[in-house]
Amino acid sequence: MTTNHLPSTFCWTKMGTESGEDLTAIIRRKEWERQLGGGYFFWGVGQSVGENAKVAARDTPSLCVLFSPMSSKPKAIDVAPPSVVLWNAWVDAQGQVRQLPTHCFITSRASSSSGRKKESHYALVCFSDRELSSQQEGICVSPNYLRNLTTNKPLGASQVTSIVRVLSQRTDEACTTKGYAVSFTAELRSPYCVQLAKPLLLDASELAEIKAISELGDLESWAALVERLRSRVAKNTEWIQGTLDLGGVDQFSSTDYLNHPLKCLEHSNGWKSLA
Repeated sequence: MTTNHLPSTFCWTKMGTESGEDLTAIIRRKEWERQLGGGYFFWGVGQSVGENAKVAARDTPSLCVLFSPMSSKPKAIDVAPPSVVLWNAWVDAQGQVRQLPTHCFITSRASSSSGRKKESHYALVCFSDRELSSQQEGICVSPNYLRNLTTNKPLGASQVTSIVRVLSQRTDEACTTKGYAVSFTAELRSPYCVQLAKPLLLDASELAEIKAISELGDLESWAALVERLRSRVAKNTEWIQGTLDLGGVDQFSSTDYLNHPLKCLEHSNGWKSLA
């Protein structure tokens, strides 16, 4: 994407403190996930944009996703949620539950703001060949100059993730109080956005370990933690096999991803069709 210039159509998501983790820690572990996945990482979002992303992808060779920090203070429930879950699977177009790639690590609150058990969560399928924390985009997004792609309506105040089109390139002017800086960008890859399944409730010690490694650990310690927590569900589940975009069980451990991530991608049925 050209510096200081917005694409005419893109996915825009606002990010902040979530599941008890501050944004700096989330971006750090997403960068580790990107490295372990040969450029691929999953970004958890509260609602699906899958159908709108498919519409947008038909008219552009590369559908960008722009990540902006939220301007408002985080909600208390995001800073200190009563409980947190780790998602382990996704649901394909036929309704089959399939295992997420083993390097992916997506968490969310276990319950909504009203206290009800969280029934659904989603993730953007992202690819970047650049380190997330080192990007300097120099772009600003103003919601006033954006419209939802399929409805042509202005963005709602509570809309966190959207597929949008740009009304005017005035959106890339210097950020004002009504604008949002872009921290980094990536490319959305098919199937663009997936519904998640198989949540695992994390206990206090696991949450503390995630926090400690996210803040003070390294790629190797993070990979070992992800493998251990994800295997709790994987070893007790009969997964559906297949070759759809993300289908199939990963055949490599986190150590393999560390040492030979591109080889792992080449041999994994789940990722081969995305490469």
